[in-house]
Amino acid sequence: MDSLHFLVGREQELRDLIQSSQRRDSVRAACRDVDVSLYHPEDGERPAEGLLAVCVGCRGRLECLALALRAEDPEARHGWYGGLGPADRDRIAAMLRLAKTATSLPDRALMAIRLGRDGWRINDVAQVLGCSRRTVQRYLRSVR
Repeated sequence: MDSLHFLVGREQELRDLIQSSQRRDSVRAACRDVDVSLYHPEDGERPAEGLLAVCVGCRGRLECLALALRAEDPEARHGWYGGLGPADRDRIAAMLRLAKTATSLPDRALMAIRLGRDGWRINDVAQVLGCSRRTVQRYLRSVR
């Protein structure tokens, strides 16, 4: 559990963030100016170490992790959130005894949510994802 040491004593805080419907401000995110697709490499690959090092000192790390644990399909975890990959998030979900039936959102929805929290305008998110404004708005409402 070496990569999970930052969670020690913060388990309840993480649970509260997972259950919260309050939208978090990502101004604190150390990766706010980084292309989020870099945190979603091809299956089985790890992002560059420099990218993951950004997560280590990030003040929004726990919120990022909570977003993933709240929104992703537990049977199809993908990407890196809070510096942690799918296997780490599986261990955290088991440790916190999270339900296996989390609301499943596609990767595009997770990316839209993350970009929105990073301050991107809806039109820009829609253009990057190749979808309509309405679809982006639906994605953003899914975690409120």
